[in-house]
Amino acid sequence: MSGSRGGRILRAFGLPCLLVATILGADTLEGPKTAFVGVLAVTPMLAAVFGGPTAVVAVGLVALTSGWLFGLHAHDGQVAAQQVRLAVIAVMTLLAAVAAAERVRRETTLDRLTLVTLAVSEAVIRPLPDNLRGVAIAARYTGVEAQAHVGGDVYEVLSTAYGVRAVLGDVRGKGLSAVRLANYVLGAFREAARREESLVDVVRAMEALVRAEGGDEDFVTAVVVEVAHDGVVTAICCGHPVPVLLTADGPRPADVVPDLPLGLGAGAVGAGRLADGPAGVLLFSDGLTEARDRGGRFLDVDEVLRRHAGVSGADLVDALQRTVTAHTDGELRDDVTLLWLGVPAGPLTGEAPQSPAEPVAHRPSPHG
Repeated sequence: MSGSRGGRILRAFGLPCLLVATILGADTLEGPKTAFVGVLAVTPMLAAVFGGPTAVVAVGLVALTSGWLFGLHAHDGQVAAQQVRLAVIAVMTLLAAVAAAERVRRETTLDRLTLVTLAVSEAVIRPLPDNLRGVAIAARYTGVEAQAHVGGDVYEVLSTAYGVRAVLGDVRGKGLSAVRLANYVLGAFREAARREESLVDVVRAMEALVRAEGGDEDFVTAVVVEVAHDGVVTAICCGHPVPVLLTADGPRPADVVPDLPLGLGAGAVGAGRLADGPAGVLLFSDGLTEARDRGGRFLDVDEVLRRHAGVSGADLVDALQRTVTAHTDGELRDDVTLLWLGVPAGPLTGEAPQSPAEPVAHRPSPHG
């Protein structure tokens, strides 16, 4: 914090003062006149780029005082011209201070909006456990510009009466409207995943929600995955990139029949069977497959996964995140969301939550 503050002071005050010294040094080399003093008017403008009104006024005072003192020893006889130059410096200082105040106001507003954005995003996408009933979990999210956009990527993993169920979705668009719809979609998934026995019915409930709450042009791509009690993995892919299975034989796309995106008629395709035994299942947003370098070349996801064969969990999603950042030079065009599920060799462990459809045993009140 102190280092960052010191850097801001150096840029806002030190650099303009160095420019003042440079200009007056050039004027001294030119001879006994004040030809370059008027150029000092740019120094408050430079301070306004990096600092606030206080720094601008301080730099302006330094420029005015330096120009006035320099003029006392110039003896070029241009008193009126010198007064005009100093007046220009004063006016430019005032204008630069106003501009700096407006810039600081906008930066403060943007910082507040960024905090609100982060709070909303964290409220929508809550942290996931590392393991749920034997299913290992790792997730990473990389936004395009946290200060300017609110992404519509969402994910969730739940333990239900029917197994462990997960979703990764991508809401069309950006901004708070996308976050609002993403929140609705996650709410629909959380409720339906616990209530509905069929994965198709879970998708249909999410489809109905998007149709009810979204606009005419809104839709959500999503992939919904279920790890049943016996370890069988099934999935429904609604207009979303197909998950990748990571097995001992290497990565391969999951064999699922694509369904329409949520909001455009999803829920007509049955769940596809992905795996019957131990495997890693990688879900991701299209920000991964559409990541391009400066030459316009797409990231070869299959090659990256083959290069990291044998890597799993947090190590894998971290490696993918670093690879995307390096491939794009940190200039993503879309959010990148990664969700990895490690399916165990045997049945799921732990006690399954009770289905909401089943009666809940009455517990006597402690007060009788």
